[in-house]
Amino acid sequence: MIIVFLILLIAGILGGLIAGLFGLGGGILFAPVLLFLFQSANVQEPVLWTVGTSLFCNFIAALSSSYKHIQMGNTFISEGLMTGLFGIAGTFLGRFIATSPYYSEREFIIFFSIILFYSVYHFLRNRKPRSLETATEVHPMRWYHAMLLGLAAGVLATLAGVGGGLVLVPAMTVFLSFGFRKVVSISSMAIVIITLSGWIQLALLTPASSGYSGLDVGFVDLGVAFPLVIGSFFAARYGVRLLGIIRLRTLEIAFSIILLFVAGRMLYGLM
Repeated sequence: MIIVFLILLIAGILGGLIAGLFGLGGGILFAPVLLFLFQSANVQEPVLWTVGTSLFCNFIAALSSSYKHIQMGNTFISEGLMTGLFGIAGTFLGRFIATSPYYSEREFIIFFSIILFYSVYHFLRNRKPRSLETATEVHPMRWYHAMLLGLAAGVLATLAGVGGGLVLVPAMTVFLSFGFRKVVSISSMAIVIITLSGWIQLALLTPASSGYSGLDVGFVDLGVAFPLVIGSFFAARYGVRLLGIIRLRTLEIAFSIILLFVAGRMLYGLM
């Protein structure tokens, strides 16, 4: 149990740094670690346990990083709220698919591995250095931008247990040309709302059996979430403070190596 606790704590710290630095949410690390844990313990319906617990941990990490952005005066409340509220509709659609009999462990692993490979591409692709401050924006965020981004992020969140930042961050960077600090701030606030909606929906369902720890609400294993939450809560705040202090490129390469290893390990399990 101590080893499991430490592994989850380390995953929480790394996931929190990702949430604070990149606005992606920590689910790209939380979800695979949780899936391995639930599968190894032979927990029934491991995908739903993974998604529900991961979304809860993502919610805490995003709440922490978003609050830190507010403290630092880096706030774009209207854009973040608008995107997050549209994202709620996306979570209902994603939850409907995730709870259907057609979405099994195999589909989850393949879908999540694609997300991880896309994340590596997003981190490593050649691009000009990003401005941390708000750049000259090609387009201001309109309601239809928020609707499209929010819906896509909400569906992704409840299908994969991630916050939806993998949709929000690239789209706002490439198509709206927002400065990176603004992108991270909007994404963090939207993820708070999206993940809150997602984990509450799964917490209201009745699982066939209990989770890994037995301390659970619906498909949210609170006992397993505890070390992830502890690590991510403080790491997310620290990640926001590091924004602009350290070279993001170095971190992007380091996280890409971790994600490639995780994706390879998940796909190996299907063989």
